[in-house]
Amino acid sequence: MDKRLKWLNNLLCFEVAARNESYSKAAEELHISQAAVSQQMRQLEANLGISLFRRQGRKMLLTAPGRTLLASCKNGFSEIINGLNQVQEEPIEGSLTISSTQAFCALWLMPNLFAFFNLFPDINVNIQASNRIENLHDGNIDVAIRFSTSTTSLLDDTLVVEKFAEDGVIPACSPEFQSKMQLKTVKDLLNARLLSLACEEKANWENYFENDKIDLSNTVLNKTTVSSSDLALSAALAGQGVMLAGDFMIRQYLNSGQLVIPVAKPHPVRWKYHFVYLKNSPKQQRIAHFCDWLKKQMTANEVKLSSKELHYLVTQ
Repeated sequence: MDKRLKWLNNLLCFEVAARNESYSKAAEELHISQAAVSQQMRQLEANLGISLFRRQGRKMLLTAPGRTLLASCKNGFSEIINGLNQVQEEPIEGSLTISSTQAFCALWLMPNLFAFFNLFPDINVNIQASNRIENLHDGNIDVAIRFSTSTTSLLDDTLVVEKFAEDGVIPACSPEFQSKMQLKTVKDLLNARLLSLACEEKANWENYFENDKIDLSNTVLNKTTVSSSDLALSAALAGQGVMLAGDFMIRQYLNSGQLVIPVAKPHPVRWKYHFVYLKNSPKQQRIAHFCDWLKKQMTANEVKLSSKELHYLVTQ
């Protein structure tokens, strides 16, 4: 046996540190101290006689030999996990933990989940709502439903990233608020209370107005910032302002007349919906059933808003 295989623990620690570009994040994932990660990396570099990392600000970036070793470690550990999954793949029956944004979980997933239980009573689905990008490698989450304007930004060698839907972003408010504020054009929205999502850099009100060639340099928007879209929805339903939301997420409220689209001008940003899960998850059977069900359920519920329907909603 090659004596270097005794370094397997160090190599595993190296793979995690290299993937995260951080000793502290590696320590979190491995449930050890940062000092222990640093010590293992010093031991590995000493045994190899080369430097694997170089520090740049807060990041630990790989050297050329480090990049070569990382590629080999990923392939090697992936093959080991594939072998383990072949002899230890979990049956369909069991648990599955799903993570997504608070808004998607509250507005769509939880109200529809009973349909999944009717089809697959032996699969127990747990929901973890979070507006953070959760780490799938710690084993606490099986499938993440993530939203991005770009699929490539989510890609990772260790993950399956599957785009399954795309959604436009539209302004919406209660019919009473539209009537009171006389909202008919994009410029009219400048005088309205705007419900804004915190830390949203793309589908925000500034980009919405700029896309309509409206100069905001001397304008202070009347914004109320909230941490989640479901909070903005509550305020919009109560007649407190105008929100920006995916049309799929609020379609039931548009169809019921509780919300209207005050201006027939969508946001230039479109959200892409993705499933994200570990390539080597032993729960592949459960994951496949859940993802297939969700895609079919969304398709069944989908009634696309045509330009004619948009005009109707705006003029009511």
